Amino acid sequence: MLHIFRCWLGLVGLLFLAQTVGAQSTAGYGDWQLHLPTNRPLRLEDAGDRVYVATENAFYFLDKKLNTTQVLSRRDGLNDVGVAALAYDSVTQQTVLAYRNSNLDILRPNGSVRNLNDVLRKSIQGTKEINQVSIGAGKAYVSTSFGLVVVDLTKLEISDTYSNIGPGGTVVAVYDAAVANGALYAATSAGLLRGQLTSNLLDYRNWTRYQPVPLSANPAQHVYPFLAAYGGEVYAAVEGAGAAVYKFIPGTPGAWRAVPNTYTPQFRKLRASSIGVLVIDDISGVRRIERTGVVTVVVPPTPGTYTQDAVRSRDGSYYVANYQNGLQRVRPGSGQVPERFVPNGPETGLAFSILADAHTNKVDVFTGGYSERYLPNGFRLGFYEFANGQWTNFTPAAFPATNFPDLQSPSRGTRTPDGTLYVAAYGGGLLEWKGPGQFRQFGEGTPAGSPLLGTFGNKNRVEVTDVAADATGKVWVVNRHLRPNTSGLFILDPVTTTWRTIPWVSGFEALERIVLDDNGFAWVSVSRKTDPTGAALGIFAVDPATAKPNQPRFFTTASGLPDNQIYELAKDRRGYIWAATIKGVAVFNDPSGPFGSSLGFTLPLVTRGEGANFPALFSEAVRTMAVDGGDRKWFGTDHGLWLFSPDADEALLHFTTANSPLPSDRIIDVKVNDKTGEVWVATDGGVVTYRGAATVTEGSPKCTAVFPNPVRPEFTGTVGITGLANNAVVKITDVAGHLVYATKANGGTVTWNMTNPDGQRVRSGTYLVLSTDADGKNGCVSKVAVLSK
Repeated sequence: MLHIFRCWLGLVGLLFLAQTVGAQSTAGYGDWQLHLPTNRPLRLEDAGDRVYVATENAFYFLDKKLNTTQVLSRRDGLNDVGVAALAYDSVTQQTVLAYRNSNLDILRPNGSVRNLNDVLRKSIQGTKEINQVSIGAGKAYVSTSFGLVVVDLTKLEISDTYSNIGPGGTVVAVYDAAVANGALYAATSAGLLRGQLTSNLLDYRNWTRYQPVPLSANPAQHVYPFLAAYGGEVYAAVEGAGAAVYKFIPGTPGAWRAVPNTYTPQFRKLRASSIGVLVIDDISGVRRIERTGVVTVVVPPTPGTYTQDAVRSRDGSYYVANYQNGLQRVRPGSGQVPERFVPNGPETGLAFSILADAHTNKVDVFTGGYSERYLPNGFRLGFYEFANGQWTNFTPAAFPATNFPDLQSPSRGTRTPDGTLYVAAYGGGLLEWKGPGQFRQFGEGTPAGSPLLGTFGNKNRVEVTDVAADATGKVWVVNRHLRPNTSGLFILDPVTTTWRTIPWVSGFEALERIVLDDNGFAWVSVSRKTDPTGAALGIFAVDPATAKPNQPRFFTTASGLPDNQIYELAKDRRGYIWAATIKGVAVFNDPSGPFGSSLGFTLPLVTRGEGANFPALFSEAVRTMAVDGGDRKWFGTDHGLWLFSPDADEALLHFTTANSPLPSDRIIDVKVNDKTGEVWVATDGGVVTYRGAATVTEGSPKCTAVFPNPVRPEFTGTVGITGLANNAVVKITDVAGHLVYATKANGGTVTWNMTNPDGQRVRSGTYLVLSTDADGKNGCVSKVAVLSK
């Protein structure tokens, strides 16, 4: 009886503990999350209870019963990014995804994903562009720029590739395909082709070619872009001279005839439905061709928008891919207002830089910027902000001019201690942002007293490359104006709206990046392109003192840098200054500052693991870097994302598209939210986050955030405890006091893989996480309940 009571009491304790932590985040340590725009749909597919949506940057589905959306990515089992075409087979209940790079995935009804990468791996002459995917006779036909790829949906393999099927056995581009009455039809660059499925279709002589209208003299114009089979009949969308939908009339050898009232200058899609052929275009919206040949509009167009695709559901609703308005559902009946189903996300996949602010727990992504040659990109797409699990897009399109300025190339940002955001705009000057309608802009002479200058004397081209806020709320502003003998380094006092100009030395007219150290000194890099000024490249250390300041100290390769071309500067937890260069990284490791020391930069030498005995990433252009709560270094390169130890003497992780959900290997920026440990990564394919295991605890340790808790038997990930004293000494024991695990926290977080000293998963029970700081103070006791099989 006593044993039963103890078990019951333990179960109650576990349930109570589960209730106390149930409101925490569900993102696991080491997990990824994609933050890609989903508002530009291109292709749809109705898969029964789901509608799959391929957008410019993402892939997601709508659950038609729950009216919920979910973005899918590599973390969900997909093997690539950028879905170009898709099709659903109702017989096998499988969805075929064709990616832009020619990789193929098959989504199976049991939730698994079968990858077919034969085409991706195959080396061919010319390009490998994906046009459409169609289903027929148990096969998926993938139309490509080099022919027709046939996928057996039973064996889940590529069974054939029809390439040399043009006149005389030439290679033709295939734009679409359809199957009807035992024949395969292909819309190609040579015309419409038809071949019997029982014949050898690898032989071009077994295909019959039709050209109801002449081919265009412009090879870029696809005269025959789409096909659809409905009720045993085949329809073709024809553009150019005689543009219309044509219907195949069987015979010997057969002919194509135009369907009246189907003209449009450009078709978006031709699709079969249960009630006829759907014709999708921008002018007429969605039209239906009935078997009798009657053409009616079933979904009218929305003025000023593009209708990319549409499918008809079994309940009579139409799901429409509207390029401007996103995925819409139009229910049957007149006067129905379209419903919109777009997952919350950023407005665009463009990302030039990221600001992750732990104090406000907000992340801002800036879309503007400039090229490697410092040419402004000219984008006026604002910035997007992540807070409380939701994205808000601050763009000229989303807000009137009185609430948000039409800012050119917003490039980087910083926040003052009161949370005010300052945005460096490359061409638009400086923006002070407190929220919609609460902002100020600074340009050349506007408002009065602004010292900012336009590049080459153009006052409408005020190029601010970087900003940094100090602990007192003053804002350093870097203005790359290229005017000779004139400083481009300023300090703004937002309270009094007064400015200070740091006296000019050669190079101050062509500065780019800035970081402030613990002594109040500024470290500023000269831009990698300084013509026509001819200023030398390198890094300045600047003393802002008004009385007897130290003269700026200049660092170059003669001072230890591996190269004078600098991409980013960062300060670590010890006060060291790091430089990311075109040839690896370097560190100035004297926290007392640059003016009382003769030390220069040094190259961190890798002593363990990959790259041992060489400087860290010495052969890489390190474009960006960040420091996490454990003082570890994150480096972004053209070949993926790296995590190094605090001294950069060991590579701990290396993420690429091959082993992670990164949408691209080219890393544009990386920043860490010290409050959550999330590592925010901007790539040229969009923004993602990685939940790291390092945070910074501000104030007294809270010691209460354990995730997941309780740990279910099927969980195989990592348990994390946050809110500890920074760099705490941590010991994990069972309730009897037996030591299970000992380690040191990364900042304010510790992780545990639930194994004992023998490497075995611990038994079910409650475990105590005991921690103190290095002095034995700021102790914490946390509990984690583990359920094992």
